[in-house]
Amino acid sequence: MKIQTEQFGEVELAKDRVITFDKGIPGFEEVKDYVLIPADAEGESPFFFLQSVEQVEVSFFLVDPFTFFKDYDIKLEEQMVERLQLEEPTDAIVLTTVTVKGDISSATTNLKAPLVINNKKQRGMQIVLNNKDYQIKQALFQADNTAARQV
Repeated sequence: MKIQTEQFGEVELAKDRVITFDKGIPGFEEVKDYVLIPADAEGESPFFFLQSVEQVEVSFFLVDPFTFFKDYDIKLEEQMVERLQLEEPTDAIVLTTVTVKGDISSATTNLKAPLVINNKKQRGMQIVLNNKDYQIKQALFQADNTAARQV
């Protein structure tokens, strides 16, 4: 299938790459189907774009938070595991949204509300973590990013 993207123009992807967010993503509840596209062609970057299949203008810049925050830890409640139909922990991909205003060095990421994707069943959802240490606007590039904690 072919989809239009703002970052890469027209992209051809297999239909089985479509990830369904049954309830959408907060603020975009009506948009349910997305594809995950690596930010670089080699797939070596920790950055991705979550591109709507239906609306070219709906795209999220994402990052693998574990690359920058080694102590980042999420615990999924049983109902979330069931909704995502996760059978093994390794089936889950955890990504966080990135906001860039101006220079990439001042980018922030939302550690409080990661996106969790079942990579086997192609289902996703955004969850809100009940952890006061994780911030909505956590600096992505910082001197000591071994933990995403605010002192």
